[in-house]
Order: sequence, then structure tokens, then C-alpha cells
Amino acid sequence: MTKNFNASSLRRRGIASLAVLSLAALGLSCSGEDESQPVDEPTADTTAPDTTDAPAVDLPDVVVTYSVLAAVVSELVDGVADVVTIIPDGQDPHEFEPSAKDLETINNAAFVVANGLNFEEGLEASLEKLHDANGPVFFVGEHITVREVEEGEDDHGHSHGDDDKSEDGDDDHGDDHDHSAGDPHLWLSPAVMLEMMPELSGELSAALGVDLTAATERVTADLTALDTELQSIMSAVADCELVTGHDELGYFADRYGCETIGTVIPSFSTTAEASGGELAELKAIIAEHRAKVLFTSLGTPQAVAEQITKETGVKLVELSTHVMGSATSYADFMRLVANQIADALK
Repeated sequence: MTKNFNASSLRRRGIASLAVLSLAALGLSCSGEDESQPVDEPTADTTAPDTTDAPAVDLPDVVVTYSVLAAVVSELVDGVADVVTIIPDGQDPHEFEPSAKDLETINNAAFVVANGLNFEEGLEASLEKLHDANGPVFFVGEHITVREVEEGEDDHGHSHGDDDKSEDGDDDHGDDHDHSAGDPHLWLSPAVMLEMMPELSGELSAALGVDLTAATERVTADLTALDTELQSIMSAVADCELVTGHDELGYFADRYGCETIGTVIPSFSTTAEASGGELAELKAIIAEHRAKVLFTSLGTPQAVAEQITKETGVKLVELSTHVMGSATSYADFMRLVANQIADALK
């Protein structure tokens, strides 16, 4: 685009500039000062600024076995330790097998936090060995009220009787339906995280040589507020009956007024398998309760879930119960899970 200039205005500015220069020259000649006399200037600071970066602080490593638990621990040791997660987010902890480097990381850690309820099945032996050698291992399951299934009941809430036998007389429930260690899905309730906090904070403080009192108070307040928020979210669900991929929502259900009425895999572990009889029982429960949703998650056998959907008409809704995903904090993670459940059941 061509710019338009005003010629007469330009001439007036030129004449004014010449007048200013002439007056300036006259002032210098009348001052009587020697033009060659040096002008005083500010003394330059000869001290060069220190551009050397401060040495990086080498923080101790706190190793946590899986991502969601690591999110809680990270908030407690923020600024005083680096948190290292062993099991990659999105990989099923029930099926994870550690590498030699993973085991080296665990053995060299200043402190290790693990579930302790046969959740990280591939790590159990190594963690127990380190613990038995007085290594700095904290098993969360030893510091909470563990949820257990009553003896004689399966996850569908029915007693095992003759109906559990297959036609050839064999018991449909194999040894892989073991609940002896208790429910390992303890991270799915902020109230349970609060229960472990005093012991975890105390042992971390001793191992790291730092005072975590202020951090513990902050995290405790945050977890308490989160628990209240989740109660509000779930209060909008009038009839909170859950059908899930495996028995994973027990702590959540107990805390927020829900009930798990059936599971695809009647076990705390995704490594177990459901029998034909158990799947038939699950479909009968869905029909009896007029369930509308089957909540799947990491480790749910997708083909089996889709077949149940086809036969019963339930909608599949995937929950983020085992992965942080896009969540940047434990609070974000729990809000997502609660909203996924509440939105599906409203």
C-alpha cells in the first residue's frame, strides 16, 4: 500500500530543525568551555556479573510402584525428593514384570512405597526380600483397614454351594480367584489415603531426614476436601449399583453409597478368568437388577464384555480407575472417576 505524505508540513519541520541546531551551536560557543575537555561519565562497574548457574540439587529418589499412588506421594515430598514410578502408566499392574533395571532402581531408592496387597504381582517377591532385609519399604496395605470378601461369598454376593459346580462336578472357581490378601484397590478412596498418611509421613521423614509436618497438613486438608467433593458428586446418583470388569470399586462403593452387584472377572486381579457359570450368573444379575451400564477398565477382557453387552443390552463405559492418563493430580484423577460413574448412572 502507498503512503501519502504532506509536502508543506515536511518543509516546515525541516526549517524548525535547522533553527534548533543553530541555537545549540551558539550556546556551545558562548559557554567559554574547552570543547576538548573530557566529559565526566559514570564509573563503569568492573565487577562482571556471576552468570554461573547454581549447582543442581541432587534429591533422593522415592520409588513408587504405580502411577496413581505416586501422584499422592509426589504431593507429600514435593521439593525434597524425586518420585520415580516403576510400572508405566497404562500398563496393568497385575501383569507387570520388572526388568533388571527396575529392580536396581528399587534397591537403590532412599524409600519405596508399594501397595502390598498382591497388586504388583510381578514385584512382590523383590519387595518382600528388600523389606525382610530391613530395606526402606512401606506397604500401604499394612497401614489401612483392608476391605475383604467374607469367607464363603464370591464377588457377586452369593454363597458358594452346589450351583458353583460345573456339570462334570468340578468347581468353577479355581485357585486364581484368591481374595486372601484383601482388596488392593485402596487408592480409589481419599479416605483410605488419609488413613495411611500419618505412618507414611513419619517413615518418609525419617528416611529422608526432613520435616514433612507442613506438607502432611496440606495434603491431609486437600484429601479431606476431595472426599467431601466426591460425596457431593455421588449424591446425585439415586441408585448406585455397579457392574464392573473386576472387583475394583469396593473402597469407592463403600465410601460413596454404592454397591457392586456383579463383575465380569470375580476377582481382585485381572489375571483371573471367569467361568461359563459365573458369566451366566452375571447376566442373570444384570437382568434382575435391570442394570444399564457395565463399567470396564484396564484389564477387562473386551471380547467378553462386548458379548455381555450384546446379550443383555447394557452400555459399556470405560473407567480410568488404574491410570492417571491426562490427570495432573490425584484429585483430578478421582474427580474424573467419580464423574464417569455418576454421569453414566444418572
